[in-house]
Amino acid sequence: MRFFDSYIGMFIVQSFLHSFVALVIIEIAFYSWEIRDHLARFRYRLLVLTLPIFIFPVYQLINPDRGSMYFRENTALFNFNKWLAIRMWDIIPLYALFFALLSGTALIFFLQEILPIIRERLPKPNRRPYLIPQRDINGMLEDLCKKLGAAKPAVRVLDESYPILFTAGVKNHAIILSKALLEKFTDNQMEGALAHELVHIIRGSGIKTQIIYILRMLMFYNPVSLIEFRRLVQDDEFICDGITVSLTKKPDALASAISAFHSHPKEDKAARLSGVKETIESHSHNLLLKERVLRIQERGVAESPEFGWVKFILTTLIILKINYMVV
Repeated sequence: MRFFDSYIGMFIVQSFLHSFVALVIIEIAFYSWEIRDHLARFRYRLLVLTLPIFIFPVYQLINPDRGSMYFRENTALFNFNKWLAIRMWDIIPLYALFFALLSGTALIFFLQEILPIIRERLPKPNRRPYLIPQRDINGMLEDLCKKLGAAKPAVRVLDESYPILFTAGVKNHAIILSKALLEKFTDNQMEGALAHELVHIIRGSGIKTQIIYILRMLMFYNPVSLIEFRRLVQDDEFICDGITVSLTKKPDALASAISAFHSHPKEDKAARLSGVKETIESHSHNLLLKERVLRIQERGVAESPEFGWVKFILTTLIILKINYMVV
């Protein structure tokens, strides 16, 4: 319990509380102002991920006595230390459950975020070389680049029997796809898939995702940050889907291309924990694909409304004001 009275402990507790308060206020803003545009939602959700990292030290600079007992008892709207001292069923202290929540979130972060990075960095002796495309997609890519006013990225083809498509690089971009994708996709599907990756490049999704990921790493113990990081990545996909459909005018082709990436986890009786983890991740992946397809089919080509900066600034000020009183 004393740990949560230290500077680091207060930061951990309050960053969790502040992110939760920000999440609630933003969800209320979405509902009250009927904010459905994913670009707007992306900007609002960034507040949940970024503000809790910085506002605690800023609050402490403004008022060093903010963590004192007097402030907690006489000024604060919410004092979490009182709740941490409560014993559930007169046996388990709430701070133990809270610590278990943070530890569980940190473990999930390691398994889902750090471990895959470590595995990717390990040498792969059987890495398959890139292939020469058996199908001319350069012309299609050049036409799309002209429409978008973008430089043509390099194309790399992997000798894989399942659909793969992603963009690599931050400055010098390359679109990586699999041989199976070239063989399976129609021209319309390929156009939609390539356009989607080009939109990611133009929007700077790679560098944005890396910055957001760094912020997520700083809050590795925070379950709210874990949720909002996933939502931000999803919003970015929805934004790129909308721009792609506006560019190609072929929503059905993009929807069918997205459906091709539906995941089917393999059963692994020898490693049940790994199998369960793969099944959960696959289910989450498939739900996102299904939602993307449904949104494309429902909305088709949709124009993004003008962003309401007044509402955004007002929401930010409300978050800052309320969180100052939450300790």
